[in-house]
Amino acid sequence: MGYSTMLMGKGFDQPRNSVKQIVQYLIENPFQTETEIQENVFDYFRYGYRQIESNKKYADLLRRGLQKGLYKRFLWKKKNDSRNLYRYYVPTSVKENFLKNNE
Repeated sequence: MGYSTMLMGKGFDQPRNSVKQIVQYLIENPFQTETEIQENVFDYFRYGYRQIESNKKYADLLRRGLQKGLYKRFLWKKKNDSRNLYRYYVPTSVKENFLKNNE
């Protein structure tokens, strides 16, 4: 745990962030954006006065789950500044397997 995590009031007894948390969240709340996932799963706000730490570790967690095939994304819309917005979801086969193994 880094110093910034301690500053945010998260003690040593807090669980580490994991891809499993993202999968669980997307099963319960499908078709979320990266920002919605980071805010609702990890209490990380990418914009504004609440941004204390870097986005990198949360973005890496999201990419890791994509590479493992735990969830998928689709292009939702293109922004004017050449960025793309994606929505994330858990495929049915992964959802069934995840729920069976995490009862």
